[in-house]
Amino acid sequence: MTSRGRVLYFGLLLSVLVAVQLRAQVVPLRSGYRPLRHPPVRVPYSWDMFAIRLDRCVIGWDPPLDVDGQRVARWHDRVPALEFDAVFNDIKWYEAAAARGCAYRTQVETIAYLRCFSSEGQANERSFDCP
Repeated sequence: MTSRGRVLYFGLLLSVLVAVQLRAQVVPLRSGYRPLRHPPVRVPYSWDMFAIRLDRCVIGWDPPLDVDGQRVARWHDRVPALEFDAVFNDIKWYEAAAARGCAYRTQVETIAYLRCFSSEGQANERSFDCP
């Protein structure tokens, strides 16, 4: 590809990307969105489509589980120190993960507990006996 071809290719690619982003900014304004007055309308290919609400939970088991010879009292104990915990967008997924962890329990009476912070800013705690 010649130097002129590269410039044309880059210019065309950049133009398409700019056009898509400009459209994503203009469509909400045309549909009535005004900044700081009410929530925006979701538009395909805008950054807002990636802004989903997430719930965060700390999952634990009492007594700790036995996973590959290691004691795991909390979900975070099973990953290296620099890794992030899995993130789900609903508390039900955290409950399902806690229930799956119960397969590694060492005692019949094991309790799974969750301390959660919802996307609405509420905090709550839940616990259940492992099935």
